[in-house]
Amino acid sequence: MKNLTLICTLVLASLTTLSAQLSFKPGDIELAAGVGVISTYAKDGTTTIAPPVNLRMDVRLSPNFSLGAYAAYASFERNGRILPTGAVQDISNESFQAGLRATAHSQVGEKFNIYGGGMLGYDMATVEESIDGQPKSKGDEPSFIRPEADNNALIYSAFIGATYYPKSNLGLFGEVGYGNSLLNVGVSFRL
Repeated sequence: MKNLTLICTLVLASLTTLSAQLSFKPGDIELAAGVGVISTYAKDGTTTIAPPVNLRMDVRLSPNFSLGAYAAYASFERNGRILPTGAVQDISNESFQAGLRATAHSQVGEKFNIYGGGMLGYDMATVEESIDGQPKSKGDEPSFIRPEADNNALIYSAFIGATYYPKSNLGLFGEVGYGNSLLNVGVSFRL
């Protein structure tokens, strides 16, 4: 952990020496790719199969407002959960989310952009569950963990974040909000 902190500090320190002049105008496009640091499934004691990853594209409608598209994927499992009946439950959960985001932006200094907004989207979850090694079917009694998780659903969320631009077309972002991860970090590129 010490080495990771040292490496991140050195990378950020070296990037701060580069010049960046932020200037957004209508029609600017930003592409971003991120990875989730805190999964929304962490509280269930799951094991990560595929870490939460997300992609987004934002188009500036004005210097302080953008609309964008968002897509995210994650896969988790939890095996060996002992149910109150004494049976052993295994669950795997694969989730794909897609949505539209509206974002308000504010530039802080020459290299920082803080933002916040909301998303309306759709969650397509595939949950497979077995009890004592026998797969559950749709007609069986509801699961002890999130019986509704197998249903595709309309989702909404709010988010806040900040992007640091070491170069005018390259940004490093951190974002808090509800999706396939509660905390996302990543890289953005301005076209």
